[in-house]
This record gives sequence, structure tokens and C-alpha cells, in this order.
Amino acid sequence: MTNKPELQATVLVVEDEVLIRMPIAQYLRDCGYKVIEAVNADEAITVLLHRETVVDIVFSDIEMSGAIDGFGLAKWIREHRPELDVLLAGTVPRAVENAEQLCEQGSVPKPYDAQTVHNHIKRLLAARDAARKP
Repeated sequence: MTNKPELQATVLVVEDEVLIRMPIAQYLRDCGYKVIEAVNADEAITVLLHRETVVDIVFSDIEMSGAIDGFGLAKWIREHRPELDVLLAGTVPRAVENAEQLCEQGSVPKPYDAQTVHNHIKRLLAARDAARKP
């Protein structure tokens, strides 16, 4: 088990493969995060449209089923919820490179190690908190 965040942040995990989504979601919960799971970008957008649902970071697969992929989701977030941090994960090197253009702290290559994902999330939260301090 790793150190729990001081304030519970919420991570929206978007992954269409249940055998990948469930373990990373549980790992992040064990690390102290509140986790919301979405099967695809359409479901994630539905969650994000409800402004009363607090989300701090969106962690999404790049390649998934549905009307739009992870890139499309990241673009939607930049247009409609620019305050959110996005972390994309992908297997194709070109896709990972493109994801770095949409994500402040780079991307995560798949298959990913859960601790690596957690470290990226901690860096995103720390950078956001630092930017908010006067």
C-alpha cells in the first residue's frame, strides 16, 4: 500500500476492458482516491456533464469502443472542462506521443504498472495545488 493523499481526490477511470479497469480502479481506491469508473468516452462525458459530480483527474485508455476514443475525450475535456487534468494510456508508440500533446504530465504506455499511474496522478495533483497557491 502506498501513501494516501491528504485530501481525497476523485479520479475518473475510463477503460472499456473490465479486466484492466477493475484492478487499476481498486488500486487507486487502496491509495486513498475516490474512483468513478466509465466503460467508454460516452459514459465519461455523461459523468462530466454533471457538474455536481466532483472529478479531479481523468485517466483514460486511448483505444476503446464507443463513438469517440481517448483522444476525442481529451479534446472534449479541453473544450468543456479545461480545469480537469487528463492522463491517457496507450499501447501504440505514436498514440502515446500524440497523447503527450493533450496531457500536461505526459502519458502512460500500456501495459502500465499501477504504481506508475499513481505517481503520475500524484504529480498532476501536486502541480495543480502549486498553481493554486498565491
